[in-house]
This record gives sequence, C-alpha cells and structure tokens, in this order.
Amino acid sequence: MTEPQTEEQVRQDLATPPTRPDGGPATGSTATAVAPASPPKLPMLVMSVVARYNLLVLLLASIAVYGLWDKTSAIFLTAPNFRNIVGNESVLAVLTLGLLLPLIAGQFDLSVGNVAGLASIISAASYANWGFPLWAGVLVGIAVGGFVGMVNGLIITRLRVDPFITTLGTASIVIGVVEWYTNGLSIVQGVPASLISFGSGNWLGVPSTLYALVLVALVVYYVLDHTPYGRSLNAIGVNRDAARLVGIKVNRAILISFIVSGVGAGIAGVLLLARSGAGNPQVGSSFTLLAIASAFLGATSFRPGRVNVPGTLVAIFFLAVNITGLTFAGVPNYINDLFTGAALVLAVAFATVLSRRRRVRTTAGEPTSDPTTA
Repeated sequence: MTEPQTEEQVRQDLATPPTRPDGGPATGSTATAVAPASPPKLPMLVMSVVARYNLLVLLLASIAVYGLWDKTSAIFLTAPNFRNIVGNESVLAVLTLGLLLPLIAGQFDLSVGNVAGLASIISAASYANWGFPLWAGVLVGIAVGGFVGMVNGLIITRLRVDPFITTLGTASIVIGVVEWYTNGLSIVQGVPASLISFGSGNWLGVPSTLYALVLVALVVYYVLDHTPYGRSLNAIGVNRDAARLVGIKVNRAILISFIVSGVGAGIAGVLLLARSGAGNPQVGSSFTLLAIASAFLGATSFRPGRVNVPGTLVAIFFLAVNITGLTFAGVPNYINDLFTGAALVLAVAFATVLSRRRRVRTTAGEPTSDPTTA
C-alpha cells in the first residue's frame, strides 16, 4: 500500500508532462517544449555591421593613414585642409544628390556636370552683363539647370530616346553653347562680393557652403525615404512594367526626377560661382564622372545595393580625402584619374551584384537586413 502524496508532490506531478514508456512525450499532451533562444552570433553581427558601414570605415582609415604618413602628416591633419575639402566637395555633393533621383529610377543623367558649368556661366553673366541683383542671378542659374533637366526628361519620356544618348548629347550641346557665349574666356567681373564671401567664407568655423549641402541633403533624404514619390522612383527602378501596372505614373515620375537633377546641377553651378568667384567655361565636365562614381560607390554602404544619401556623402568625401592625400604625397596627376576610374568600375560592379541579390531576396519573400529596402 503506497503512502499518500504530500501536497508538494501532487503539485510537481501536475507540472510534469506525461511520457510514453520509451521516454518521449505522451500523445495528446498539451505541454510544449520551448526551445532556448540561441545567443546572437558575434562574428555574423560584426560582418553585418562592416558590410553596412564599410565605406565609413574606409574613410576613417584613409584619414588615419594620411595623418600618420610622414609625407602628408604635416599638412593633412590641419583645419585649413579639412575646411578646403569640405568647401570644395559641397559643390560636388549638391550636384550628386540631385543625380540620385534619376539613378534610383534606373535612368542616367550624363549632363549634370556640364549643366552645372552652364548655370555658373549664366549666373555670372547675369551679374556682369545684365546687371541683375544678387537674388535674381541665383534664381537664373537654378532655373537654367531646371530647364535643361526638363528638356532631357521630355525627350526621354515623350520621344522615348535612351537616357544615356539623350543626356550625352545634351552635355555636348551645353559645351558648345558655353564656348560660343564665352569664347573660352572666364567671366570675372561683376560677381557680387557678398556671393563670393559666402562661397569662400566660414560660419562657426566651417565653410558656409556646407550649410547649403546639409539643407539639400535633408530635402533629398526626406523625398526619397519618406514620400510616396520616393517609393515610386524605387519601384520604377526595380521593375518599370510592374510599377506601371500598380498605377504609378512612370513617365511623370521620371520627368520630375530629371527636372530635380537639373535643379541640383543649377544650385551646384551657383555654389561653384560663389566658391571660385568667376564663371569658368572649362569647369563642369569633370564633375559628371565624379558624381556618378560617388553615387555608385555610396550604393555599397549603408543600404548595400541601393543608391542612398548617407552613402553618397561618405563616398564623396572618401574620394576627396584620398585624392587630396595622394596629391600631398607628390604622386603624378594621372594617379588621381586612375584612382577615380578604378573606384567607379569597382563601385558599379559591386553595387550591381548587391542590387541583384536584393531583388532576388525580395522576389523570394526572404526578409532583408534593412527593412527599408524590402
């Protein structure tokens, strides 16, 4: 005869799930085993962070290298050098941020650098030859950029001409117009001193042009990441036909993207005039390659496989820091071109691979590491 169970033993028996003779859980048992949560794998976490912020790491590493290198350390880590880099690259950054909109929609604008040069020339001419006030000259330069962007967009969307051919032809036309108007001579007279003071001056210890860059960057970031229009551009870039089927007005969205790209080039042209103090017909063309290289290089970081504002800004200063450091080190000028060209090729290749992987994962319904890219 068994002894009666105590209250504690009864409570333990009720809490223990029934088992089969072979030791497994009994059929029909409502008890479920909860698998212990696996601890996060540190190497995978580190690799994910490095993959997302690789360009920022390379930028900081480049600054450290040139700051410690005996050929460059005496000049590189100085406040005037950093102010010069930030002031000069603010022009390129504004230009590139405008370029992001057509790029996200899968469209190329190869005329942005030349349009910026045209805007600089027209703005300078409005002061020197037409007697415009400060604000009017600024608006004229921006309007010229927007007009050229609108022409590009209309040709691409209405006449269905390839954007590569359209913008390449526009760039050539702009070069001819600038040469015809200036006869190859810079416009150095009549530019308002207040505009030059803004371009070359500092406020609170940083170049004044940086504040214009921050404003443009915030606007572009908000449009691309927090508006239906930005999501529409992304959808067009992923699958243009599918975007049209879900009701997106593809042609209108692309037209607006080219107008914005032109406006960005116009703003960059005015900043270029303010920075240099003259309308130079020889500048502008070189900006296009740097802008495209920066945009695609930025697509390898922060949101791998997708052009984005933070990655673009880091890419611009990564290229600038390395080109400046190599120049201080006394390397031949062609090394800078080799560096920029190699960065463009590698960035485009890497960004294409990442973008293809992101599309495959999205099509398969797999979660992405970045919810904003899903």
